[in-house]
Amino acid sequence: MDEYGGSPRRSRPTSLKSERRASWRSKPGDPRDSLRLELRDSLRVVEKRNSLNSITPTSGLEFLVRRGVEGLHRVPSPIYDDEGNLVEPPPGSPLIRSAIMPLETMAERMREKWDVVNGVAAADPNAPSRLMALPTELHYLIIDQLRLGDVERLRRTCRFYHDLLTPAFVRELFGGPQALALQFAGVCQVCHYMPDDDANMTETTPALILQPGSHPLTSKCFRCSVRARDLHVGDAVVLANAGRAWVCRWCGWPVVGGTHSGDSEQFHGACYERYYRVLWCFLMFGFAQFSVGVVAGALSLAYFRQDLVVFVPAVINFVLLWVCMAFLILRGNYVRTYHWVALVELTILGLWIPPLYMVAKNLEVHLASPIRAATIAALVFFAVNMLFRLLNCIGNVLLMFEYNLTKHYMPEIPLRRRVLNYLITGLIYWTYPQCVEQKYPPDFN
Repeated sequence: MDEYGGSPRRSRPTSLKSERRASWRSKPGDPRDSLRLELRDSLRVVEKRNSLNSITPTSGLEFLVRRGVEGLHRVPSPIYDDEGNLVEPPPGSPLIRSAIMPLETMAERMREKWDVVNGVAAADPNAPSRLMALPTELHYLIIDQLRLGDVERLRRTCRFYHDLLTPAFVRELFGGPQALALQFAGVCQVCHYMPDDDANMTETTPALILQPGSHPLTSKCFRCSVRARDLHVGDAVVLANAGRAWVCRWCGWPVVGGTHSGDSEQFHGACYERYYRVLWCFLMFGFAQFSVGVVAGALSLAYFRQDLVVFVPAVINFVLLWVCMAFLILRGNYVRTYHWVALVELTILGLWIPPLYMVAKNLEVHLASPIRAATIAALVFFAVNMLFRLLNCIGNVLLMFEYNLTKHYMPEIPLRRRVLNYLITGLIYWTYPQCVEQKYPPDFN
């Protein structure tokens, strides 16, 4: 940033486009001049395309030059000096390959390798690239079509472009310091991503997040911000166009434009639909858990009243079941009661072990006699109830440690971690999916 700062630069010198014509000139009236003018005009009116945002220098040059030199003849024109005498350029001169010989499309010549032997250009695949043999004015015309991110990447490719694209030239290319500041704020500082080719910077910047005052005139795209874990659920971020966007509570990506849900501006529309479906599934599974707990307690009261090892724990578990329901209904979005609920669930899990053991032991002792259906039903309901309580206990422990539910939406994570994140997220949604809407800072009292 500091390298490109400073006062606005004066207009571009007109000598940049004519510095390579000092030694060789065409004969006055030669049709070669009109071809050159057509080439420059065609290059200046090339439309800016989205595909140029992330081009490499070679592919971008090929595209622009192919559009500019279409229709040129492959017949060379003679070269004359100031006195009108015919002059043949020296062997190996760059002018043979760039300014004098439009024998082929420049896109094809850039891909070729050359070796000059006795004044004759022969193909040599081991020779260095001929990209630098293009005239300087053509380099400037092509660079004028690039955006700031592409210019910065091109400047880092080699010393030639580093010296050619000076800070003063870059300032003038993008309209001075103020316009350059908008360009900096409209490009991701990490990956140099620019959403589209809107030159007014009014439609591109909503997809970029403005960095805090410690990093002035810098922005990050959504992808780099999520990868760096700069976004937090419940926060609003400032965009590069001075707007604000909430971080989605479901996926952790910013909610911009009209993508938010009609019920909550802190959700994408699709994310809120997924959250709504998860809530319905939680209600159905919660009703199933409550029903299993009630049926297990009823079986203990009806068939095992005389067996205190089964009857007493079943009664206590029935009471604790209602305690868990009270925690689930009464806690809000600020108060965190996960540690208390985890303790209650662990107590219920432990109290179901003696009844399960006693029923299984009685079933083994009376294996020769007819087995009552109530005994089998009680054994099944006790085991299922213990499984549900184990899952609830694990889920509350994960909630107690404030696990980040948006991890599986992060880009470029390994498959093993992605599967593990899905598993942990499923356990949390099984236990309490309303944690997505919880407020910060939390209250554990």
